[in-house]
Amino acid sequence: LKQAGIDHVDLFEVFRRAKQQKSPSDPNPLYLAQDSHWSPEGARLAAAVVARRVLESGVVKRGDRGYLERAVAVRRLGDLVQMLRSPSIEHALEPESVECLQVVEPGSGSPYRDSPDSEILILGDSFLRIYEQDEPGSAGFIAHLARELGRSLTSIVNDGGGSTLVRQALARRPTLIRNKKLVIWEFAEREIRYGTEGWRIVPLDRSRSSSAEGRARAAATGTRPGSTLDPGAESIPSAATALGTAGSEKSAGSESPQPVHATTS
Repeated sequence: LKQAGIDHVDLFEVFRRAKQQKSPSDPNPLYLAQDSHWSPEGARLAAAVVARRVLESGVVKRGDRGYLERAVAVRRLGDLVQMLRSPSIEHALEPESVECLQVVEPGSGSPYRDSPDSEILILGDSFLRIYEQDEPGSAGFIAHLARELGRSLTSIVNDGGGSTLVRQALARRPTLIRNKKLVIWEFAEREIRYGTEGWRIVPLDRSRSSSAEGRARAAATGTRPGSTLDPGAESIPSAATALGTAGSEKSAGSESPQPVHATTS
């Protein structure tokens, strides 16, 4: 990754150290008991670590948006239970109760919302969807990254399509790359082998994406060093952020968006 000019955060190590420091009786695990995704605390930890690396890079400065947090409790039946496809087990299990911190605007208290004019674009899969687009909304990785950075973000999320489908979505909306200084690409470690549509080269129409501020360059990554992908000169701009712990998720950019890559497990 370093040879490709891609900065990255090894979230696997971050989560491993955080778990070692936790007491077995800690009521706030980093992953859900019934689900392959991280818990609200795990999402906040990942956002804080990635935000710190972004600010240290100097690509963008912390903004002045003073987002606040509001506690919201949610109940959800996890995807591990649903993937069993056993109605009897589903009926026997109670949905898991978790407390999220919803990111809200100061003053109005309205939930955080993306802005297409942001200097930061984030691409990702269901690890960006959970708590963000799912209930309660604005309480996932994206909203907490925005709070840590003090600025709104632009995001494209494709459930299960972190490898190729999310880049195809960007190719259909190339104007989103305008004025971007940084692109963060998150995808699950499992996407390296099982990504929907595999790993396709996705051309970006530079005539539609270029702007007075410059163009974004492309960089792609997986969850661990050595799992890099060279999308080629005509592929979609990205800076890498990888996330995962035992099968989870994971960008850069002119002045192209500078690369930042994070790895989780």
